[in-house]
Amino acid sequence: MPIEKEETPEEAPVPRFMSRQYGKVPSALEASHESMSDVRKAIIRSSLEYDIRDIRTYAGYKGDLLVEITSSSLDVIDRLEAEAKKLGMETVVKERFDVGIHELYCITPDEDLYELKEPL
Repeated sequence: MPIEKEETPEEAPVPRFMSRQYGKVPSALEASHESMSDVRKAIIRSSLEYDIRDIRTYAGYKGDLLVEITSSSLDVIDRLEAEAKKLGMETVVKERFDVGIHELYCITPDEDLYELKEPL
């Protein structure tokens, strides 16, 4: 009697706009192709003055350029968020209660690609 293979459910198709970045580890995310802007450099310099766990930069899937700052201190995240807003950056804070960290995403448009982004 032949052994039957278990059927595995097919993965849902990845939306086209996510196909470049979907499922990639952070080190494989697309980077900006241009020189880093002064605004992003400023928030990186500021964040290095605080007790942070990690910092990284990458390009989002719709042309935004992100600086992600990770810290276990919510006070640090609040201060850096205020600095990012003073620099004109959009910000998003993500709480990771399961591992006791907070992630701050500082977002700036990539001027070369921003015209392609859908209007809000």
